[in-house]
Amino acid sequence: MDGPTHVRPAGGRPPTANRRRIAAVAAALAAALLGLVPTPADAQPGRASADPVDGGVFTDLGTPLTALTIMEGAFGRDSDGSPVIYAVPAGENAALNVIDLTTRTRERTVPLPGASGAWAITVVPDGTVYVGSYDNGHLYRYRPGDEAVTDLGQPVPGETYVYGLSAGPDGSVYGGTYPHAHAFRYHPATGVTDYGSLDAVQQYARAAVHDPDHNALFVGLATPKARLFRIDVASGERREITPPGFTGAGFSDLDYADGRVFGNVDGQLVVFDAATGEQLAFTDAATGTRVQRYPLAARGVSAAADGAIYFTTTGAVLARYDLASNTVSTVTRAGGPVVLTRGVAIGYGWVTENQRPVLYGLAGNYSGGTFRFDPLDNSLSQWSSPFQYVPVNLMHAIGNPADGTVVVNAFLNGTTGVYDPATGRTATAPRLGQVEGWNWADGKLYAGSYPAGTLTVWDPRTPTSSTNPRQLFSLEASHHQNRPVAVVPDGDTVYLGTTPGYGLYGGALTEYDITSDTFEVHRDIVPDQPIAALLPLGDVVFGGSSVEGGQGTPGPRATEARLFVYDPATGAKTAEYTPVPGAHSINELSRGPDGRIWGLADGTVFVFDPETRTVVRRVPVFQGHTGAQDGSLQWRDGYLYGAAGGRLFLVDSLDGTAHVLRAGGVNRLTRTPDGTMYLLLRPEGWSNYTNLASYRPAEDPCPSSDLRATVSVADMDSGVRNRFVSHGCTVGDALPDVDAGWPDHGAFVVAVTRVVKDLRAAGAISAAEGAALIAAAARSR
Repeated sequence: MDGPTHVRPAGGRPPTANRRRIAAVAAALAAALLGLVPTPADAQPGRASADPVDGGVFTDLGTPLTALTIMEGAFGRDSDGSPVIYAVPAGENAALNVIDLTTRTRERTVPLPGASGAWAITVVPDGTVYVGSYDNGHLYRYRPGDEAVTDLGQPVPGETYVYGLSAGPDGSVYGGTYPHAHAFRYHPATGVTDYGSLDAVQQYARAAVHDPDHNALFVGLATPKARLFRIDVASGERREITPPGFTGAGFSDLDYADGRVFGNVDGQLVVFDAATGEQLAFTDAATGTRVQRYPLAARGVSAAADGAIYFTTTGAVLARYDLASNTVSTVTRAGGPVVLTRGVAIGYGWVTENQRPVLYGLAGNYSGGTFRFDPLDNSLSQWSSPFQYVPVNLMHAIGNPADGTVVVNAFLNGTTGVYDPATGRTATAPRLGQVEGWNWADGKLYAGSYPAGTLTVWDPRTPTSSTNPRQLFSLEASHHQNRPVAVVPDGDTVYLGTTPGYGLYGGALTEYDITSDTFEVHRDIVPDQPIAALLPLGDVVFGGSSVEGGQGTPGPRATEARLFVYDPATGAKTAEYTPVPGAHSINELSRGPDGRIWGLADGTVFVFDPETRTVVRRVPVFQGHTGAQDGSLQWRDGYLYGAAGGRLFLVDSLDGTAHVLRAGGVNRLTRTPDGTMYLLLRPEGWSNYTNLASYRPAEDPCPSSDLRATVSVADMDSGVRNRFVSHGCTVGDALPDVDAGWPDHGAFVVAVTRVVKDLRAAGAISAAEGAALIAAAARSR
């Protein structure tokens, strides 16, 4: 967020600058009278379109980032019998990738129309592959060798995510959904059986597995509480089997082997008896003790082979669970642990080689890491499979005030790049995680990321190392805050406004002291509301809240967003206001050229006087509610540019009118020192913000405009309302400069009279206003 536009004090400009300015105003007025404004053109990558309101030029700059993000992989055989990996890199109109394990080549890429990625994939006994997608929530079927998938639509209408696909022995597939936590079964002959929503409040049925021995479906719920359900497939009977006192925020994976259900709860392995639902204890071989949980850093566990299942534990170390003895041990070779160097396991498959099973798997979400593990000698080989890198959904962009580049960040996988407007190229930058809010201070970028509520500092001027970027702290585990949506440095302090974790209410304001490397967290500054915007001003901090709770909550407890005042000296809130009644979120706060606070509440811009503590103006831009992560404001010489609700808009700070410059498909807003604005762009027909766009307002013929509320002629206030008479130029800009070396007072009055005549002819002022300006000139000294 840029600082306020300069306000020219009384006393005037140099004579040469004044003559240029008068000429510029006259030319701008002439152009306005003649209607010489550009007309819009269809935008497409590399093509510019001009806006008729301020002459700005909007340009689609294309895709700045491609990346590889895979949620889960599955293993099967291609039409010729060769072993293959199946996975779906996340991206617009995602595609199923088929990788040959023998040749280590990508055999084909099969589009999944309308999908942005897949959290779920499985292979049924006949080799058919099923994919559960987001955020269209479809089920796709692929038969090996085909050039296209069959889109089976939404298995549960209205659900946008499919999770936890599990194959049954008869060709059925089972899964869970979001946002209403349904469980379902699909069979090619009978279609979909919807077992209904498992909870009226919890939204995530994140994990599911079919038990073929008892023809039962186990479903795990997530956020705010881990709950386990058993469904009899034949009768549809449902019952919760969560053990009494069982703790955890949610199941993320479920697998079945040898009469047991293996679950991942908050990164811990838990085991249940499939017949009774009882939680089972097992032995930790390292300590010899009986435990009910064990660190699990993986997407579940492998299927069973030779009496064991495998998974990765802390540090991506391969671990083995012996089914006969119920014992977990780390896998070792040559006296040390077997480690997956490309990340934790996210998919497993057994391949028969020399008449015995060998474990293959995917490792890490972002590298295409693939491994082969031979249980006979515990040998491990690793490589990167050639999955297709795709344009990614962008999360944030921020201009670098030092060099004019733009730092961009990707949704979900946290890939970060630096876009150079001079070359149109994006350079690799350190991964900063999924950034929710960031800002510059002393050449360093402070970035707040999800899901751990982490604040990280990165200095792009120094080489990347183990301490650059550096994670400063995280708030999720200790204070249940997961998204730092407002990151605002001020002197030696960085202020954070955060949203609460899954299933929770109440955000926090956090103060990080750069010098001492310590932080303080103030929870529930506004009860039950996240902190979405912050603005240090003088000795206090103004903040804006949002009514929403954390994800997984049934709905907001609060009814409207609040503007509050926080005193860092006492660590307490000192006042609270409602600037826009009924607004759901105050997304951004900025200090305007008038010294007042200009805020964005849903689709309304409001002006708050920090001295009188009153709202002095409300400017409606659009109707509708927004959330804590939506909204950006930037100043340019008396014009306030903003992005919210998919729109780019402009507010004239003098007359309080708003103009929508682009009506949809844009998000975020930042600027570089040359005045160019940058936004995230969702191409027409797409569901993700994959592109970067620039918006360059027309050249300002009157930089550093006179933005006083009323027009002063020399030292006399005329009482005439100041306003822009053409783009960038105000009435005050047009008047002669008192310090221009006039031979006498009369010559100055004559010059004012001539300008007034031009303004009257252009229809910029009324006759009465012209007379008031001339009278002020006559009274001036």
